[in-house]
Formats: sequence, C-alpha cells, structure tokens
Amino acid sequence: MSSQQPPIPRKWWYRFWFFCLALAGLVVVGNYAYLNVRHDMLLIAHKQSNVFEVFYQRTRVLDPTQLIQFVDSNAIKSPIFSENRDALAYVYAYDFKTRARLAQIPLMPATRDLLAAYQYVLSYPDVINIYAIFDNHRMLGLMSDNTQLPDQLFESNTLMDQIEPWHHYFGCAAFTLSHAPCSKDEAQVSDIYTDTFTKLKTITMYFPFVFYDQAENTYRYGLTGIDIAVDTAFREVLLPYETHNPTRTVVSFDEVEPCRPFHICLNTPLMQTKASSTLYLKWSYSYGDALHQLVFYSPAFKVYLIALLLIMLTWRQVYARLRALTHTDHLTRLPRRDILNETLLQDHDYLMLLDIDNFKAINDRHGHNVGDLALTAFALGLRTNTRKGDISIRWGGEEFVILFKGLGDEAAMQLAAARLLTHPIRIAEVPAPITFSAGIIRIRDYLQVTDAVALADELLYHVKQHGKHNIAYYHGQQIRLVREDTPPQS
Repeated sequence: MSSQQPPIPRKWWYRFWFFCLALAGLVVVGNYAYLNVRHDMLLIAHKQSNVFEVFYQRTRVLDPTQLIQFVDSNAIKSPIFSENRDALAYVYAYDFKTRARLAQIPLMPATRDLLAAYQYVLSYPDVINIYAIFDNHRMLGLMSDNTQLPDQLFESNTLMDQIEPWHHYFGCAAFTLSHAPCSKDEAQVSDIYTDTFTKLKTITMYFPFVFYDQAENTYRYGLTGIDIAVDTAFREVLLPYETHNPTRTVVSFDEVEPCRPFHICLNTPLMQTKASSTLYLKWSYSYGDALHQLVFYSPAFKVYLIALLLIMLTWRQVYARLRALTHTDHLTRLPRRDILNETLLQDHDYLMLLDIDNFKAINDRHGHNVGDLALTAFALGLRTNTRKGDISIRWGGEEFVILFKGLGDEAAMQLAAARLLTHPIRIAEVPAPITFSAGIIRIRDYLQVTDAVALADELLYHVKQHGKHNIAYYHGQQIRLVREDTPPQS
C-alpha cells in the first residue's frame, strides 16, 4: 500500500511565491545600489584633478640654489627659542652621513620675500614637507611645524643609495660624463608610506636637478622632494559623501589587492604619475554597511517598499488576474478546461457539454482559418446567450462546457438550454448557420468532474445519433430532448 504526501495548501504556495518575489526585488535593489555607487565612484574619480600634474607645475618654480644661499648666509643656525609663533615656516639642514641636524632657521614675516616660491608651495594644506637632497650629502628643506623636526634623521632615511629615484636619475655611467639625468621621466613617485616625522600617510614626488656650482667649480645634482599628505590631497575621493562613506577607502599603486572577508570591494584607475604608473582608488563596504548605506537609503529601496506594500494589498486580485490569463484559451478567450475542479463544479447546478455540428466539414471545405473563425464566433455566442453567473469553458477542439448557476429546477434548465438553441451562430464565410449538439446533467454532490463530463458526453452522443442540433437531458431514467420536434439533420 503506497502512501502519498498530503498536498501543500494553496495559501502556502502564495506565501512561497510572495517570498520569492520579495527576495528577487531585494536582489534587484541591491544590484541597482551597487551599480549606483559604482557610477558615483567613477564620477568622483573623474572629477579628481591629477595631483601629480598639479604638484609638478608647482615645484617647477623651485630653485635648490636658493636653499643653499639662504642657509649658508644665515649667521644663526639655531635660534635661542625653538618655538616662535610668528614664524611663517622653518628652514632646516641635515647631514646625511652623520644624520645630525645642522640648522633650524625660522622664516619671519620680515623675511617673507626670501624663499617665496618654497613658501608658496608649502602654503597648500596637503604639503607636509619640501626638501632638496644634494650629492654632497646635504639635505635642506622647509616645514611649517618645527616640532616635527628630530635632532637626527632616522637610520632608514640617511642612505642616498637606498632612495630608488636617486638610482633612477643618477645611477647610470653616462651621467658622470654628460651630467644629464639617466631618465627623461619628469618626476618619480614613492609608494604610499607613513612619514616618520609626522606619522601621516604620505606620498613623495621626486624631481631631479643639476646645476653648475661656480664657487666650487663643479656640477651639483640631487633630488627635490615634496611630501604630500594622502588623506588631505585625496580627501574628495577618500571621503566622497557628507555621511555614509565607504567602510574603507584607500589609494594604492597595486591594482589587485585582496578584498577583506565579508566586504564588497570596488576599484578604478584614479590618475597616472609623471612616470606613467597608475594610482588606483579603492572603496570597500562591509556587508552591514552595504545594506545600511547602499540599499536601505537608496531611492530604489523606497520604490521597492512601496511596490511590496501595493502587492500585499492587491495580491489576491493580481493573483486572480494572472491565474485567469494563464488559464485562458488564446483563440476563443474562454477559460481552458484546467480551471474546472471539484470546488467549481459543486458551486453550480448544471453542466452542459457542447460539440459544434459538422465542424470537420467546415475545416475540410473552407479551411482551418474559417474553422478558427467559427470557434471564435461560437465562443462569443456562448458568452452572449448565457447569464452572468454562468461559466463557458473551451473543453478542447470544437467541444465546450457550460456551468449553469441558479437554475432551481428542470424547467429553468430547459429555458436556459432553449435560449442557446434559438440563437444559431452565423458567419459570412459559412453559408449555413453554425449549430451544436449537447448533453446537460444535474450536478449532484457525489459527482466528480470526470464523472459529470462522462455523463454529459453520453447524452451528447445520444443527440448525435438522433439528428444533432439539440440538447439531451435525463428526465428520471429517460433521456429527453429539449427540442422534441427537431427534424433529423444529415
């Protein structure tokens, strides 16, 4: 004995499909939010000016010989008071070999015109430090805060051989002969690092210089360096919004970087250096921030909530409409046979099974197109000549079913049936009227759909055997015809 699982209640199917629809909508909203933030990222990156080009133009006005002249001509290398609130900036000097600080000279308002170009570049908030490293191991520069100047350079900053741009411009054998930099790159850029003086995330641009020192009767060369505060220079792309910024924002020269677990990562090329290397902008959102910032606050999510609320309010009507469209015959626009179930059957009083008379002859003589016109016209006639509570169904081929409701007795049934017989269907393509044969039965509580249709089919067959164009029904144990005087048809 086989056991069957009980059918899933229809209401659970409704909930399941509603859940799937809600989930699909949320996926669409999430995808929209991702594309929207991706678009914003590209737009913000496009608006960011090229920092390397900007600082290249600024530093072209710098002359390292001015630093040498200022330091060498100043009698006081270290002031009595290390802190001077009126100082515009501080000029410093270090010896690369001993790492010792040689000078710390404040630039006072009275000396505003001295080193004006250096002061101009240093006035930008994203500039931390400007300096020049010479081949005689001297390092001269400017900073706005003297508290960030140590007494000695750190060990890692004192070997010129460890500075990659130095090799880039001066490491070739041809330089000693021609005194022309080994590379035509206008500027070299360091990796992003944490500055040992300021503890700020920094990127340094290096520019080569070569000049002839007449006092020493020799060539001098070296690098001009400008330390740029990354968080300030790239603030517009690292903190692009007033609120709800990405969980993590960085700029990096690495195109591929592992995405943190449970994060959504985006990256795009931001700008190119003067040496043609590419700097990338990278945003990442944790899953929580992505839902909270990108999805829940997006316009698409508000539309989604409104649509979800409307669907919840109109779900039954929408489902009924969709179900009706699914179960509608495309030719006749009548419901198909799969809508007829036990519940619908027991909700009516009579079932009639109809068959168009001589339909095969119409197809053979006039073609299938005319046959389709006959089916369409017949279906329209059924809708026209039945009452509001009755349901007409296309059962298949040229067969139809009508469910009658509100017919209390046999007399009312005969009137409803006779009305169909007295309104034959006519179309221009077929000379004779389109008639039908049918069987009609009283629906009993014990009848199932297959039983009811089988009984009506037996009565239909009886009509076909007795002249067609009539309707048969049971009167007690006897089969009666609605039109008793109908002459036989060939």
